[in-house]
Amino acid sequence: MKTNTLYAGDCLDRMREWPDACVDLIYLDPPFNSKANYNILFGRGKDKNKKNDLAQMTAFTDTWQWDADAEQRVHHMRKAIDHPAHYAMKAFDMLFHGGNGMLAYLSYMAERLAEMHRVLKDTGSIYLHCDPTASHYLKVVMDEIFGKNNFRNEIVWCYPPKGKGPNLAFHRKHDVIFYYGKSNEGVFNRPYTPLNDAQIAKFSSTDKQGRRYKEFKGRKTYLDKSLGRPLPSWWTDIAQTGQSRVEMLNYPTQKPLALLKRIIKTSSNKNDVVLDPFCGCGTTIEAAHLLKRHWVGVDISYYAIQVIRRERMKDMRIVVDGEPTSHQAAVYFSDKHPFEFEKWAVTRVHGFAPNTVQRGDGGIDGRALIWNGEQDNDLCIAQVKRGKPSVDALRAFYGKIAAGEAAIGLFITLYKQKRTPTARELTAKAGYIDIGGKQFNRLVMWSIEEFFEGQEPKIPHLAHPRTGAPLQEQVFELQGG
Repeated sequence: MKTNTLYAGDCLDRMREWPDACVDLIYLDPPFNSKANYNILFGRGKDKNKKNDLAQMTAFTDTWQWDADAEQRVHHMRKAIDHPAHYAMKAFDMLFHGGNGMLAYLSYMAERLAEMHRVLKDTGSIYLHCDPTASHYLKVVMDEIFGKNNFRNEIVWCYPPKGKGPNLAFHRKHDVIFYYGKSNEGVFNRPYTPLNDAQIAKFSSTDKQGRRYKEFKGRKTYLDKSLGRPLPSWWTDIAQTGQSRVEMLNYPTQKPLALLKRIIKTSSNKNDVVLDPFCGCGTTIEAAHLLKRHWVGVDISYYAIQVIRRERMKDMRIVVDGEPTSHQAAVYFSDKHPFEFEKWAVTRVHGFAPNTVQRGDGGIDGRALIWNGEQDNDLCIAQVKRGKPSVDALRAFYGKIAAGEAAIGLFITLYKQKRTPTARELTAKAGYIDIGGKQFNRLVMWSIEEFFEGQEPKIPHLAHPRTGAPLQEQVFELQGG
């Protein structure tokens, strides 16, 4: 395991490569089973009838379905008597009367939590952040894997409610964080909160040196020596990220930096190793870096990896393990992981977000908005081809441009493509679009081979895929740059 490194891929696969007891602290904010889709709004495109049509891109999906993989996970854990979650899965299988989305989610989490237990040091701690939808089930899984005797706290993080609330329920205004150790030893740097005016007023006596103190059963406590009040498990002093525009990345499920700083300060020391196996936009990584801890972040989304590299920690040269660093490596990657390659290829151009649907996506692998300063920015679509693309594939993609589905189409190939007579013909037929007084081809061909040569696609400036604002940095970014 390399520290101060981002790992692209499934945290289960990554952790299986690492040795036992190599991590001091784990924080995870995994996908919840909330049945919520976090959509990125891409503005308005045009359908075949030239009517405005809302184009959306689901970049973060939090919906779980029972499928062959889930069935295999549960079957394995039920049959493997020595698996840490064996009894929990047997109980859940009976509770849910066979497979459903919740069982799929819990088996997914149990499989990964078992690996986290293995890589955690005996003196280590783990904080699991979850919502009320599945928290009660996850605690059962945690009790079995980490041991109910190693449960330390259920932390309730409160924040002001948003909106008017549900019709038949109270306003939801908290998340739950389960805090476990691996043994009865560990690091706990107790946090304190400042005294309020009423608490300070209790130090009503003054000694000959003018020092304020209070006295209880003959024992004096001096105000200037007070650390404050020990922090309880009810946290009300940290606002949600949306209430702090300074650090807001407009990333769904982003957590505030202050929350992660508190957890890391409390349960680790300088130079300890902090792991976030679902690191998302990298709040844990930034907090660990600022507090001089070694960190390791894992995320299955190449889009999330790029948010960390390009936005959160853009002043650092972040090492990413799992991304191709040469064209030859990209060829190998495309053969081994075709769907992941498509997502990776799309995110080489800043402003594009990849499609998360592997099939039935209409041949569209990514979308972006062209920034033209208007309210309804024009849609830009991308398609990725791993092998030598056929003429029919290029014609079909041209057809989407011609039908008005997007203003510009970026046809991304693995290898450089010769500008054949057919390619030139289709490019000419697609025509041009005028953006800011400049003309751009509506059909653009570009390759990953050109990417590694430092050649950018000739497309207009793009909008930020989550905020819709113009990007503040260059559209194109070479690997590792």
